[in-house]
Amino acid sequence: MRRTFHLALISLSLTACATSSPYKLSSLSYSEQELKPKATRGIASVEHKEKSYLSLDLPYAAFEKMRVEVEKNQSVQLQHRGEAHITVISPVEFTKLKKKISMKEINALAERMDMTKSPYHLLCVGKGAVKEDSTYYAVVESDRLFQIRKAVHVLYTQKGGKAEDFSPEQYYPHVTLGFTKKDLHLEDGVIKDASSCIYSLRPSESVKN
Repeated sequence: MRRTFHLALISLSLTACATSSPYKLSSLSYSEQELKPKATRGIASVEHKEKSYLSLDLPYAAFEKMRVEVEKNQSVQLQHRGEAHITVISPVEFTKLKKKISMKEINALAERMDMTKSPYHLLCVGKGAVKEDSTYYAVVESDRLFQIRKAVHVLYTQKGGKAEDFSPEQYYPHVTLGFTKKDLHLEDGVIKDASSCIYSLRPSESVKN
């Protein structure tokens, strides 16, 4: 129910941004061909003493071009990691989940749910800022990634974890394009959803038609 409400808010946010954003939602284009699953798309399951997470790795070319366009239009020079991914379980979330389940178990669950083939939809390019720091990202929506988070929650509670330790619905999937000094996250007060959009996105194939 809450997720349905969130999807409705996304739709309203995109509509509101189109009429009230100071950027008037200029469009950036991307190539759908460059987003199709390739050998470079896979699961990154990292379990480390200091930083553990689960993410869906994506082909980088389309997102690199988005970053270049953002830099040009926003007159900024962004730092970046030279790769693209959608985080599914964040390092902060895993610090609680690891009380009852391992990253190996989470990874096995993700593989059973065919995470590498997860469909996702690009919504817009968003911007988050805290004081002088800014971060730019492609906001996405993916029901399968959300379902994987729900399955992780079920596994965690089945093993004795408290339901309130991890909220599968508190999820704002995105692909980080770049940042001025450091990437900003939910813990910094930045919510990477459609309410932060500054550019709409549309396939370059449709731009030509």
